[in-house]
Amino acid sequence: MDAICLIAAPRTGTNHLCEVLKNFEDLASFLELFENDGAHGTDPETWPLLRRLTGVDFANHRDRRLIAYTRENPSGWLDAVEAAAKAQGKRVMSFKLFRHNLPVETIEREIMPRTGVRVMMVVRRQIDSYVSWRKAVELGKWQDVDTTGIRLTLDPDSFAEWLDAQERWYDHWRNYLNRRFLPCPVLRYESDIDQQPAEAVLRRFAGAAAQLGITLKVPGAIATRGLQRQDRARNIGDKVRNWSEFSREVFKRGLEKRAFGYPS
Repeated sequence: MDAICLIAAPRTGTNHLCEVLKNFEDLASFLELFENDGAHGTDPETWPLLRRLTGVDFANHRDRRLIAYTRENPSGWLDAVEAAAKAQGKRVMSFKLFRHNLPVETIEREIMPRTGVRVMMVVRRQIDSYVSWRKAVELGKWQDVDTTGIRLTLDPDSFAEWLDAQERWYDHWRNYLNRRFLPCPVLRYESDIDQQPAEAVLRRFAGAAAQLGITLKVPGAIATRGLQRQDRARNIGDKVRNWSEFSREVFKRGLEKRAFGYPS
């Protein structure tokens, strides 16, 4: 089975994207299958099959026994998820990888060499991704919550450290693919995901998938239009209490191009 691995980061719009991708008839859209707090995106209808294939009698996707299995045997877990997708009549699946999910050495050994695995990246303007991430961390919630009224106080040192880690993650996989002469389409949050009609998101994703040699037909009828935007504030100054001081420090350190650009 072909599998699209979304190399991404938290708060880049991937939850919304994955929800919209459920409209593809041939694609099984999963979330973070290797997250620390659960194997997200698996359908409870497939759990009996996944229990049998993994040998883990887990209660739900947050069961610690299942989480341990996904980390100890990533390839075996993907084998099981692929079988579950096939049982649902799918011929393609997608899943996300964030930098904290698994060690890069494990990903290189257990996931990237799998037959049919292709890579697509999802990026967002880095300062916006950071602010959104910080809001979620402070709330302790990542979905189905309005964060518009929250104003943050940002620390330049913490931001610079986060920026370095973020860029190392994307750089590693960009270089990994370049060395192997493999394509790597990039979806941008601002132009390809955020506030776009579901039809447009699906067309863009199908075009990116075509670059990977995967054909997906955009459906005529849309069953789900994705998730609601959590933060309606548009001006970053309305999101950050100390924006003037923080932005001055960003420019003083020469971080402005990186902060207001994409991982490169």
